[in-house]
Parts: sequence; structure tokens; C-alpha cells
Amino acid sequence: MSGARRPYLGRPGRVRRTWARHPRAGLAVKAALAAAVAWHVAVLLPLDPAQQYPYYAPLGAVIATSTTLSGSVRGSLQSVAAIALGAALALGVSAVLGDGLGALAVVTAASVLLAGWRHLGSSGSWTATSALFVLVLGTQDSGFVVAYTGLTAVGAVIGLAVTAAFPPLPLAPAAEQLQALRDTLAGQLEDLADGLQQEHPPTEDEWRQRTHRIDPVLAQMRDAVQQAAEARRGNRRARHHRAAAEAQYRQARALERLSLMVEQLTQVIAETERADFERVALGPTLRPPAARTLAALAAALRSVEDAAADPEALRRTETCLHEFTDAVRQARATSADDLFVAGDVVQTVRRSLDALPAREPAG
Repeated sequence: MSGARRPYLGRPGRVRRTWARHPRAGLAVKAALAAAVAWHVAVLLPLDPAQQYPYYAPLGAVIATSTTLSGSVRGSLQSVAAIALGAALALGVSAVLGDGLGALAVVTAASVLLAGWRHLGSSGSWTATSALFVLVLGTQDSGFVVAYTGLTAVGAVIGLAVTAAFPPLPLAPAAEQLQALRDTLAGQLEDLADGLQQEHPPTEDEWRQRTHRIDPVLAQMRDAVQQAAEARRGNRRARHHRAAAEAQYRQARALERLSLMVEQLTQVIAETERADFERVALGPTLRPPAARTLAALAAALRSVEDAAADPEALRRTETCLHEFTDAVRQARATSADDLFVAGDVVQTVRRSLDALPAREPAG
């Protein structure tokens, strides 16, 4: 009987992990809850405008619901301010120019200009929307203007309350992006190693095919980690996950440095070790140990867990690096080549290892 119940008992954990990896699902549920509560509150308000236009309260609730508590506060304040600013602009222009085509043109131009005000942030577009709504529908109906701005503000407060009651902390998406960047960097190192393991160095086109696009993955990682850091502000759950959040931040800094070094390695090797060059930077003697070193560094990078790498993988990389360094010294003693590129590869791998702390033994 107990064995039959195990799959069922494991479901809550799987559900929680899936929920943590997809914060958009939680955002949708909180937005739906906030909108429903806001609608109910608007309907209960003993005011005629609220009875006629209750749907603006759910609008404010949805606007105020964000993936982070600080983002929810900032977004709701900016959105309500933009809506109020647009409504005031429409009422002012209508009072001077009436409701004709000229007023429409002035309101549109002025609201688009105001939408670019930096204090409104990404919510600035609500200025033009609000101004046009009020100009077309509400200049002769003060109740509409009150309902539009007032109920939106009420809904925003409810959205903030729901977000504060269930504050998001998107550490799982940040962890996924960190993993994606590690995999991308490791894949790039493995492709470099594979290219150097060939009997003859790749051509320019073949190196190009082995070059990974790191910048987009790096940008996504930065956004995810920044969002997780922002979510900690004012979040009552943050203190329980402080260690994990700080580990993510350290790992993000290390991966940023590693990204620059891997890109540098890729550029140096692809530009100097090509089949169409009469003289190459490494040559048949140094390519094999360089390839083993890069492959070992990739394995160390893939071994990272909780911001630290497997000590054995790091030791293997150190061993390969020493062998490569010895090979460079021997090549310098028997060759007139400067071997600057080989020395650059040694230094870059050494700096990369410095950015990968070893995992402490259990216990």
C-alpha cells in the first residue's frame, strides 16, 4: 500500500517545482484573483460612476499585478499617474478648444510627448490612451472621468494587496538561465576543442559554424538574475532564500567574466588557427594539449552546482593546463615562433579556473 502511494506523494513537490519554473502562471492566477476582487468591490461601491463603469477596477488590478512586488508598486504608481495625466490633459484641451478635430490633434500630440516622460517609465503609453478615451467619451460626463481614474486606482490598490499577500520570488527562472549560459559556454569550449583535435585546422567558415551566440544568452541571464534581485525588495519570503539568491548573484558575476574570456578564446583561436594560413598559432604540436585543456574546462563548467564546480573536474583541468603549459615551454625552446597566442590561451584558461570556485566536500 505504501509503495502505491509514493507517486501520489511526490506530486506536490513536482507541482511546486513546475510552478516555480513558470512564474507567468502564478502571475496569471494573481491577476485573475485581483481582477475578480476589484470587480466585486467596484460593484459594491455606492456611487453611480462605479455602477456604470465597474470594469475599470479590474483594469487597475491587472495593471498593478507584476512578477515582483517592487515592480508592482512602481508599475501601479506610474500607470495611475499616466492615466490621471492623460485625463487632465484631455479635460484641459477640451475646455479651451472644444471637442473638434483640432482638440483631437493637440491632445494626441501632447499625450505622445508626455508618454516619453522618464518618470512614467514603460507605463507612459497609458497617457495617450487615457487622453483619447476621456476626450472621446468623457469630456461631457464627469462621472466617466471619476470612474476611469478613481476605479483604476482602487483596482491598483487591490492588485498591490494581492501581490503583497503572495509575493513572487523568481529564483527558479534565474537558475534556469544560469544553467543555459553555462551550457552555452561549455558547448563553445567543446566545439573549440573539437576543432583543434582535427588533423588539420578548420577553415574560416568551419570556425564560424563552431561559434556560438553567447550575447543573447548572457542578456537573458542578466535579466533573470536582475528580476530575482528586484523581487527580494520588500519581499517577506526573501530572508528564507537569502543564501540561494546570493549564490545566484555570485554565479552570475562569475559567468559574466567567463563569457568574456570564452569569447576571447574563440576569437583568438578562430583567427589564428586556420587551414588557409601558411603559419598557424599553435600547430600540430600544441593543438592536442590545447584541445584537452579546453575540453576539461568545459567539463568543469558543466559540473557546476550551487555556484561551485566539482573539485575533481577542476583538478583534471589543472592537470591538462600544466601539460599544455609544459608543451608551450618545450615548443619555445625548440622553435623561433613567438607563441603569443598559446600563452594567451594559457592565461585565459587560468583566469577562467579562478572564476570557478571548488565545491566543498560534503560534511
